Amino acid sequence: MGSIKFCLDFQEDHKGLLFDGSNLEIEDLDLFGFISNLENPKSVLEHSRNFKEEGNTSFREGDFDGALEKYNLSCVFLSCLTLQKEDVRTFFLHLSSSVVLNMASTLLKKKEFQHVGQLCSIVLSYNPKNVKALFLRAKAAIGLDKYELACWDLRVAQDVEPSNQEVARN
Repeated sequence: MGSIKFCLDFQEDHKGLLFDGSNLEIEDLDLFGFISNLENPKSVLEHSRNFKEEGNTSFREGDFDGALEKYNLSCVFLSCLTLQKEDVRTFFLHLSSSVVLNMASTLLKKKEFQHVGQLCSIVLSYNPKNVKALFLRAKAAIGLDKYELACWDLRVAQDVEPSNQEVARN
């Protein structure tokens, strides 16, 4: 599915999310050491998936800051993953996109529209036909009063998935 270069580039974007204007604490850096010592990539992916699920629970409960914290932890694990095997890369790409878009959904709830657009653009740079990324970026553009950009993303999303009712309503 994804070449090693493609996955490494996406992984670098994860690291950029973590360290750009980051407020990582010493215990977060200790976590990097723990992850680096895990020898099984599937174990790293499982930890990442678990944090994603915890973030989803926090999101459903309306705890958006808690959700972002869990999604960030998921990104920490993903940024440390060894991507040599094809099956690991495939799972990485799916999980990475999901976590980044969940972060975008959370930031949309917090009305942090600029960040939503940035996160969605990261996913779209690797998967230009990702309907969720297009839809969330359109919602963020509306929040920033950039209606032409919103219309563009909604048109593309409609072309990719004509039966999507949520896209059609917007």
